[in-house]
Amino acid sequence: MTWIKENYFLSLFVACNIAFIMFIIISNSFSTDESLHINIEQGDSLWELAHEYGVDEDKNVWINKVMAMNNLQDGQIKAGEVLKIPAAEKSYHFNHETEIAGDTK
Repeated sequence: MTWIKENYFLSLFVACNIAFIMFIIISNSFSTDESLHINIEQGDSLWELAHEYGVDEDKNVWINKVMAMNNLQDGQIKAGEVLKIPAAEKSYHFNHETEIAGDTK
């Protein structure tokens, strides 16, 4: 306890830093940011991404939102880019065909 009294300013500085870090952690956990960031891979297109991520709305509307969120002038995207997209559940389309090892399609 005497160390804290002797190092009053240092103790106050450490306490303020801990409080600030806790504030940042708590405020980020309640973030209302409703967007995701995805990495564009070779062969991706906005239409395919709309099919995967824009499950509840018209594909053209979703594409227009993504273009506005990323300041895109046209629908061209490149592999390696990071796009901000509206948050939604990703839809999975399962292929229920039987596949045998060694078969090629």
